[in-house]
Amino acid sequence: MTDSILRELEELTTLTITPVIHGSERSDGLESLVRSLATHFPEHPHVAEELAAIWTGDLEIPGVVVHAWLLKLNGFPVGATVFHTNLRRRTVLQHFVGIDAEARSQLPLRWVQYLANAVFEVGIRDCEDAGTTLLASMGENHAEHARTWERFGYITLDIDYREPRHGKHWREFGAPTFFAMTAQIRLTPAGLEEPFGDVVQSAVKAFLLDYYLLDPDEPTVVHTLELAANLA
Repeated sequence: MTDSILRELEELTTLTITPVIHGSERSDGLESLVRSLATHFPEHPHVAEELAAIWTGDLEIPGVVVHAWLLKLNGFPVGATVFHTNLRRRTVLQHFVGIDAEARSQLPLRWVQYLANAVFEVGIRDCEDAGTTLLASMGENHAEHARTWERFGYITLDIDYREPRHGKHWREFGAPTFFAMTAQIRLTPAGLEEPFGDVVQSAVKAFLLDYYLLDPDEPTVVHTLELAANLA
């Protein structure tokens, strides 16, 4: 169902997109994906274990469609992107996108925007296949990249957003600790018809409660959701 989206993305970027998911025939795609993420996001080593479990089918996330794409240029792995579609929250969670510097210099100027658009369209398709409609796509970005994502149609959220250290494995290190990130959201036409605060709350819950498995009464979570609810 997403073949046409991937073909268009490949035409626009010159990248070859290889989905690495449960049922993939070759494990070298997973290995390349893990190496790329380790290179670009060394602060998130736990993701390698999660991707391996998803690829083998040992990790099932009810109500969530997992996407992991290996990006190749001229046949060689050069990057990766990972995102989830949370069907219950009707939200795409943008987790990672990274590509080698040498490869970036060979790509069209707007390659990141083309990739973000494809992720957005895949999320719309995921929800349609499940009989619902996507409301939004949300990313946790470093502050220095916020202006770039705003040019792609994302709204920067003033909600004092914080991500837990160690991701969903925070319990292994005791009480959760957090670091500041910039939350940004892009709305679909369906999302524009809903109260903005409701859509943002749903997206934040998809990250903090459903993905990171934080407790809903954790003070940082409560504070962020309160700020989200007051957005208009």
